[in-house]
Amino acid sequence: MLESDQAHLATIRLVVALRHQLCAEAFTALLQSHADFRVLCTTTSTKAAADVCRHRHPDVALVDGRLVDQAHGGSLTSLVQQLGGIPILVLDEQLDYGRLTALMNLPRSGYYTRAAPFPELADGIRRLLRGENAFDSTIAGRVHQTPHGWQFHHGPESNPTVQLTPREIEVWRLIAQGHSVKRCAELLQLAPSTVDNHKSHLMKKLGIHKSLDLTLLAVRNGLVSV
Repeated sequence: MLESDQAHLATIRLVVALRHQLCAEAFTALLQSHADFRVLCTTTSTKAAADVCRHRHPDVALVDGRLVDQAHGGSLTSLVQQLGGIPILVLDEQLDYGRLTALMNLPRSGYYTRAAPFPELADGIRRLLRGENAFDSTIAGRVHQTPHGWQFHHGPESNPTVQLTPREIEVWRLIAQGHSVKRCAELLQLAPSTVDNHKSHLMKKLGIHKSLDLTLLAVRNGLVSV
C-alpha cells in the first residue's frame, strides 16, 4: 500500500455542528491543522449534520450540547439515530449533568467542555473510534465504569441527576421545557403511560411533588436554560 493511501486511511473524518458559525469555523480550522483530522461539514444545524452523515458517512460527529435540545425529539438517543449511529462527541460550555447522564451509556460517545485542552479532545475523538467512551479530565474523576455501565461517584456534592436513569433525564428535560406527558411520549416514541411512570419515578427520587418544582430544579441544575 502506498504511503499516501495509508495516510488517507488514518484520517478521521468529522462533521462539526456548533451553535455559532464563527465558532464552528474556528474549531474546524483547529481540527484541520492536524493531519489526522478532516472536517466534511461545518454547520449550525443538526438537520444539516444528519444529512451529511447519511450521504458521506463520517467517522465522528462533534455536536454542541445546546443543539441537542433543538434537535427533533430533543434527546441524545434520537439525535444519534438521526446521525446514523456514528460516534458522537458532545461539547458544552459548562458541565451539564443532564446531558452527561443521558450520554454516559450510549456506546462510542464522548463528553467535553470547551475548557478541555485541544490535545485531550483530539485523544477523546480517537478513543471513540476504538469503541470507547471518552470524557475530559475534569469529568473523568466524577464517573467510573461498573459492570452495569458508567456511573457517577456519589458524594455530598453530587448533583441530583446522578441518581436518575438516562431515560428519566430525557423525560425530565422535556417536561421542564414545558411539554406535556403526551407530547413527551410522541417525541421519545414511548407510550404515555411509560412516560408518566418515568415522571413519577424521577419525582420520587428527587423528593418533588409538583411539576413546577421539577422545572425550577431543572433550571437550577443547568438541565434546561431559561
